[in-house]
Amino acid sequence: MVKLTDVARAAGVGYGTASRALSGKGPVGGDARDRVLAAARELGYTGDATARALRERRTRSVGLIVPDMTNEFYTASAEVLQEVLRDAGHHLFVATTGNHPGREQEALQEMAARRVDGIVHVPSGPATTATSPVPVVELNRYSGRNVPAVVSDDFQGVKQLTELVIKSGYTDIAAIVGPDTYSTSRDRLSGFKAAAEQAGFSEDPATGKRLRIVHTDFTAEGGTRAMQTLLPDMPQVTLPLSSRLVMGVLKGTREAGIRVPEDLSLAGYGDPDWFEIWGPGITTFAPPLAEMGAQAAEILLDLINGHEPTDLLSRIPGTLRIRGTLAKTTDSTPSLS
Repeated sequence: MVKLTDVARAAGVGYGTASRALSGKGPVGGDARDRVLAAARELGYTGDATARALRERRTRSVGLIVPDMTNEFYTASAEVLQEVLRDAGHHLFVATTGNHPGREQEALQEMAARRVDGIVHVPSGPATTATSPVPVVELNRYSGRNVPAVVSDDFQGVKQLTELVIKSGYTDIAAIVGPDTYSTSRDRLSGFKAAAEQAGFSEDPATGKRLRIVHTDFTAEGGTRAMQTLLPDMPQVTLPLSSRLVMGVLKGTREAGIRVPEDLSLAGYGDPDWFEIWGPGITTFAPPLAEMGAQAAEILLDLINGHEPTDLLSRIPGTLRIRGTLAKTTDSTPSLS
């Protein structure tokens, strides 16, 4: 392994001069800096990250803890997160939990043991008593811990998606949502109910404006099971409130011989690439994944540098994508502000 003393000897300078030349800190006279850099390149010197971390009391590394890396929610946010952190000189380490609280705590402890400078975390549920010795920013979900969180404004987004459905003329609507242990489920369901109840919908079919709510897992299989429970008394339109739930609903309708949107209209959540090219295109609320990742990174960098955020919870508005899975149409459609 090439040491700094080897670089200094090859460049014909002292150890201190070589250190200042490579770190960019402190004066270096004449052409000594160029000689040191040339010697470092020729010898393949990469520096000692451990020693630098001890000196700076930073590892220049950040942990990212997510349920999985197959969901576009996390991959899209992680790409931007990594880009912002890289520009600031940090490396990203990723751990997945499968939404399992035990694995989540293990990941938090492991990241802290590796002396990361901070952690971006997608929590699997409500706050626990565990604390972290390093700064933490929650992403996509919030647990109620006294840490900053960056999320999509799902309440307003789903509310306006539901308003679009209602203004399109539907009178029998069903929402499919995930477990209420997740803040995302609660926010999306609250947005759906706020719009539906304001328009006079209730769970009593005799009112002529009927709403239904089905809870399931945030998986394609969960979406299929939820759709199967609705088949005996099928609504006019269903709102599966995650991209995986949308996939499961489409699988269930195909297996049952139900056409979308001819037999059943649909409005979804999320906007993976296939939403735009599937059939007539899927009407959906698209959360601001890239913006969420960027803001989480910026807040974490501020925390690492000793600056406290002004707000603990940041809600970022998304975008309504109006496509072809709503069979009925209206000239008066809401827009997100």
